[in-house]
Formats: sequence, C-alpha cells, structure tokens
Amino acid sequence: MILSICIPVYNTDIRPIASELHRQIQSYSSEVELLFLDDASDDSFKEINRSIGVFCDYQELSKNIGRSKIRNAFLPFVKGTHILFLDGDSIIIRTDFIQKYLQFIQEHSIDLLVGGREETTIKPSRSHLLRWEYSRKRESKTTDERIADRTSGFKSNNFIVRKSIFEENPFDESILSYGHEDTLFGFQLYIKGIECHHIDNPIKNDDLVDNHVFLVKTKDAVSNLWMISQKLQDARFNEQQKLLSLAQSIYKSPVTRMIFHWSAQILQPMLSYLLSKGYFCLWMFDLYRLMELERRMRHS
Repeated sequence: MILSICIPVYNTDIRPIASELHRQIQSYSSEVELLFLDDASDDSFKEINRSIGVFCDYQELSKNIGRSKIRNAFLPFVKGTHILFLDGDSIIIRTDFIQKYLQFIQEHSIDLLVGGREETTIKPSRSHLLRWEYSRKRESKTTDERIADRTSGFKSNNFIVRKSIFEENPFDESILSYGHEDTLFGFQLYIKGIECHHIDNPIKNDDLVDNHVFLVKTKDAVSNLWMISQKLQDARFNEQQKLLSLAQSIYKSPVTRMIFHWSAQILQPMLSYLLSKGYFCLWMFDLYRLMELERRMRHS
C-alpha cells in the first residue's frame, strides 16, 4: 500500500471530506486507505460522524489527547509507505487531489511533501474576519512562495510524510495547546537534512472561528513559540521565526526594551479591542503578537 490518509477529528462534521475522499480513492483501493481518529469530540458530532464507518476506518478516543498526540496515534494503524495528513474541516477542491499525490509519490522519491492551502473567497462577517484575513495574507502561499521560503512553508493541514521518517520524528507531544507544533516538526526535519518538496495541490481552509476565539488561540500559539525556543536553544530556529528574531532584537537594548514594554501597556489592550471587533490590519496583528511575545519573555 502506498498512501494512508490520516485525518484527526475534533468537533467537526467530517462527512463531506470523507465522502469526497472515498469517491476519489475508489480507483486505488489497493493503494490508498482512509483513516479517521476522533479526539473525544462532543457526542453530537460523534453520532453524525459514525456513519462514515461503513466505507472507511473510523475510531474514537475516550479522552482528548491534543493536536500533536492525535497525529502520532495513527501510526499503529497505518499500512501505507507514506502518510497524508489532512484536517477534518478541510474542503477537497480538486477532483484529482489523490491522483496527483499518488502520481508524484510514484515518480519521485520523497520524504516530505506539502500541497498547500487556499482560503474561501467569500468574505465572512466582521465577527469572523480576523482568522480569514490572517490566513489569506500570511498562511495561504502559492507553490512558488513556499519553495522560495522553505524554512517557513511547512504547514500540517495538508502534507505527506514517509512513514519511516514519521516513526523516527513524531510530533512533540509536550505541545498540548494550539499553535506551532507543525513549526517545530518542520524545523526538526529541516535540521536533519530532510528536504521538503512542494506541489500545487491545495485544500480549502474553512476554519473561520470567532475573532475572540482566534485571539485566545493566538496567545496560545505565541506561548508555544516561546516555549519551543527555550527548549531548543537553537539560533537557527530563532532566526527563521521573524517574530522571535524581532523580539530578541528589542531585548538586546535595555532602553528599547523598557520603551516597548511601557508602550505595550497602553497599546496592547487597544489592539486587542480593535482586532476582536474585526478591524484588521496586518501590522496591527503582528504588533499584538510581538507584544504578547514580549510579555511571555518578560515573565519567563
């Protein structure tokens, strides 16, 4: 078997993605398997999702184990030489999505492959604008952009990894909350010399959360970024993360650090209010994240 499609599930209706993938893999029944693992979703979601068990492998965990552990938990069930990880709320937008991946794997010897993502073109309401705008302007990169910036082009919502590589380099299970578990995973493969290939085979992202929720997740992500930096103590990681690099530049000067800290006392609450109301500018969000990172550094 060539490819195992592994999709972690948490409080998401996975019937649309399951049905489309099942349709696409019918011609490759001996080469592709479809696996879903539910991370202790609410009963209402589990009840509607169990119906997919008639045409794929669907299992449920009794206790939530988090974003990193759930991906590692697929390993005992995987039969393919390569694993395709997708998010449960992804939308498959190409009818040849699986065919394109299989063809690339068969024609190239690859250990890591990223297909990319697109944002929905429908602008959401202002209450859900923050996540959409940030993803559209920062995370949804073209294939050429991902190739040009290999150190930051890795995202975990649509990628293939060789099973043997994943067994030796699982996700770090100490990261329990949202954010940057994929950054660490990609960096660890990068420093081991495992090349990340990129192709144009995106999914559509449909993770449009409320602005307030996304700001909370942003704080978690910044906290994880600082925790990873402290754990690695690797200048290469800090240099690749522009937010960390800028924060450390500020900290080099006691005067600059003091001015930034006192400015943050006034500006960060204002930025939080504006962003939560959906008044988005990229520089505002970057400054908010930088101030949150400075706060984490100061209290560590």
